Amino acid sequence: MKSRNWWIGVTAGTVLGLGGVLVAEQATTEASAQSFSVTPGQLQINQKISQAAVRRSNESLNLLDPVRKSGAQDDAPGWGTTQIRDGAVTNAKLAAGTVAPEKLANPTYWAVVNADGTLARGSGATASAKVTTDPGAYKITFGRNIASCAYTATIGGSSTATPPIGIASVYQNPDAANNAVTVRTYTDLTGNPVTGGADLGFHLIIAC
Repeated sequence: MKSRNWWIGVTAGTVLGLGGVLVAEQATTEASAQSFSVTPGQLQINQKISQAAVRRSNESLNLLDPVRKSGAQDDAPGWGTTQIRDGAVTNAKLAAGTVAPEKLANPTYWAVVNADGTLARGSGATASAKVTTDPGAYKITFGRNIASCAYTATIGGSSTATPPIGIASVYQNPDAANNAVTVRTYTDLTGNPVTGGADLGFHLIIAC
């Protein structure tokens, strides 16, 4: 039996404590009418209740064993990272949207942006828009600092239609918040990189 686990002792102590409360309550209620005594039979019942609580606690530990890391039963209560066995929580066990990207150590954000600058869909992207009068210039904003992340952009559409041929470049937007990138799209590379762009839809990935 894994009686060394502190919370099993707490469980057993709680059960015994409740038994004592019940006896005390009964004594208080009947004290004015008659005296009372605790019989060996009552003590045996309390002992059986405590033993049953310990058995249930041990059974719970056995059921949790495939998930809890070896030796974690003696740790503080809770389900911290160190208490979960490697590989115990798989993608198939998580409901869609359960873990937000920002909760991951190395999250990935993405956005699909239309040629007019509107955000077609995405994850972690909070806004997108054309930012200058120059063709092919876009600003995409995310919900966190992405200055230390890597950016990839490629020409692509938001529907099943075949997108036009083009090229996309991406770099960190100069805003002080460090939460946005600038994407520029082109149909050729022979013109001015600032004024020689073309409005094209694109796909963007931010890997942190």
